[in-house]
Order: sequence, then C-alpha cells, then structure tokens
Amino acid sequence: MNGFEVIFTAVITSGVVTALTNWYLRTRELKELRRWELKREACLEALRIVDSRFSDYQWSDPEGNIARVDPQESVSTADVRSCFNKLVLACEKPDVPRAFEACLNLNLGANKAIKLDMNSVIPFRNAIRKELGFGKKLTTNVSWIMYLNRGISEKDT
Repeated sequence: MNGFEVIFTAVITSGVVTALTNWYLRTRELKELRRWELKREACLEALRIVDSRFSDYQWSDPEGNIARVDPQESVSTADVRSCFNKLVLACEKPDVPRAFEACLNLNLGANKAIKLDMNSVIPFRNAIRKELGFGKKLTTNVSWIMYLNRGISEKDT
C-alpha cells in the first residue's frame, strides 16, 4: 500500500466510524427524549386527576362550613389506575407515584375513609419537578385553587 491508499482508507474508516457513532448517540438521545415525554405526560395526567378529584370532594373549614369549589369533570377509577400504572412505569424513583397515592389517599385495604388533604399536592408537584429535572422545590401561597373569584357581574346587580 502506498501513502495515498493508507490515508484514503483511514479517512473512509474514520468517516464510517463517526457516522455510526453519531447515529448511535442520536438514537439513544431520541429514546431518552421519548421516555421523558412519556413521563411528563403521565405526570400532567396525574395532576389533572388530582385536580379533578379535589374538585369533586366536599371540602370544609375547621368549623364544618362547606367550602365553595368550582366543579370539574369526574374521574373514573379506571383513569386513576391507568395513570398510576404510567407513573410507575415511567418514573425512575418511587416519589411521584407515592405522592400521587398520598394526594388521593389510595390506602389499599383501609376500611375507613380518610379525609383528603389539599396540601398534599405541594409535595406531589415538587416530586414531579424533581423527577422531570426542573430544579429545586417551589413553594406557593396557594396549595390548590378551589374557585375563581369572578367578582360581581352585571346580572348580579
């Protein structure tokens, strides 16, 4: 082999190796992105389910006065099961599925009903933020929005 053939072979081999490496890395990156998207969709669905369940729940203050809650569509047990399965399959750590369980009080085998706690959505959101890589815990003044104050409309006057 002369010098030209050696260089030509090295260039061709180098190009093939680079192309294969790039293909492999891109394929892996796409798989990771798809997994993240599945996880994100499962988490958003779980938040929607918690919102729906909370809006369907009869909240009261410490004195027993019923709180006003804007209605939202009801959620079926099948939807809760499906979402829980998606969370368990997509999340890398158990924090999000466990926080979902806590929000809905999914106590398997419990014979007595336990009151829901609207503040349970705060650690749930933070577990989702952590799972999706959105950074530190986020605190807000409102744990869950019960209703929107729409003010007085013209027909109320």
